[in-house]
Amino acid sequence: MIRSIGLHTYEIDDAEAAVAEINAELEGFSLMENTVGVIMCDPDYLDSGVYTAVCEALPFPVAGVTTTTQAVNGEVDILILTVLVMTSDDVFFSVGVTEEIAVDNDALNPTRASFEEAVKALPSEPKLILTFPPQIEGNAGDTYVEALGELCPGVPLFGTSAINDTVDAEHFFTLFNGDTSRNRMAFILIAGNIKPRFLVSVINDRNKTQFSGEITKSKDNIVQEINGIPAYDYFESIGVVKDGKLDEGFQFIPMLTEFKKRDDYDGVPTVRVIVYVDKDGDAVCRGNMYQNSIFTITTPAMDEVLQSSTEFIDKIVAMPDRQATLIFSCIIRRMTLGTTPLTEAEMVDGKLGGGSPYMFAYAGGEICPTSIRDGKAVNRYHNYSIIACIL
Repeated sequence: MIRSIGLHTYEIDDAEAAVAEINAELEGFSLMENTVGVIMCDPDYLDSGVYTAVCEALPFPVAGVTTTTQAVNGEVDILILTVLVMTSDDVFFSVGVTEEIAVDNDALNPTRASFEEAVKALPSEPKLILTFPPQIEGNAGDTYVEALGELCPGVPLFGTSAINDTVDAEHFFTLFNGDTSRNRMAFILIAGNIKPRFLVSVINDRNKTQFSGEITKSKDNIVQEINGIPAYDYFESIGVVKDGKLDEGFQFIPMLTEFKKRDDYDGVPTVRVIVYVDKDGDAVCRGNMYQNSIFTITTPAMDEVLQSSTEFIDKIVAMPDRQATLIFSCIIRRMTLGTTPLTEAEMVDGKLGGGSPYMFAYAGGEICPTSIRDGKAVNRYHNYSIIACIL
């Protein structure tokens, strides 16, 4: 069994005051034999030294990423540092961080040694991996899913890539025990008496447009041909690319994608977004676009974000025996909210704030199983989605 508590501080400049606030919240909460924390904050907390000071003061290891707009029970804000503490006598935690990962879509080799070392610290095989990868331009988000899947096949993966509210990669950091990195992945292995449950919500069918296609040639996250013609020509034909560049708003338009011809396709579509068009006219996406995949361009809207997330959170409310809940929503969903960026987070806290501990934060790419088949998780990297892990 897991016991948990959500900690927070708004102190962004005063490290001593921030530590005092965190310690006061933790006072009276009894830590059990094994404890870990998921930590999230805006990059400003790194620059001021508050993040490092808080980590040094906590009597347990932590891992996470930078983000923007968060919520824990009763607290919602853009600039806030949060820690979801999980403690147990029969659940075991092991925190690790990879070597530096290059821009070559290979995360397996930099991950292997640290992962094997973290596994040795557990009394049994992991049943869940919380993963916090970097946001490396040019690397597909699936790079990290595939690396961990190779090292621990079938084990559920859940997490988010680093992000912040400027969408500037210079300020995206993974966090681990007071340290930071722009090119290393942090992770928490969890073993023992847990039965994690997962939810993922992608864009609804009602938001589909008439524009669809089949990926007829691709490599990893680079789309080279659609419907048998160059990707550039396809996107030019539907009016979203001109003079070698994407329309300014197109990288924020979700493409509902079905990996129908993959052996592990479970019938649940995944959303992809285009980052840019490269010098060859190929479309570079955040996640892998496998050959023979079918996609449909969709139209995001504020009411769709709020409706889908409300339905999503209502499903969590209906779940019994929640000791701790992690919820990550794509940063593009927040952008869709325009001048009311707290709306989704406030809705989440309105429904979950009075119950068991939870953490909500925005994500730079969401990692969550779409299903569990024959005891093995079908792990996916998502865009423009909202995901949850319920413990």
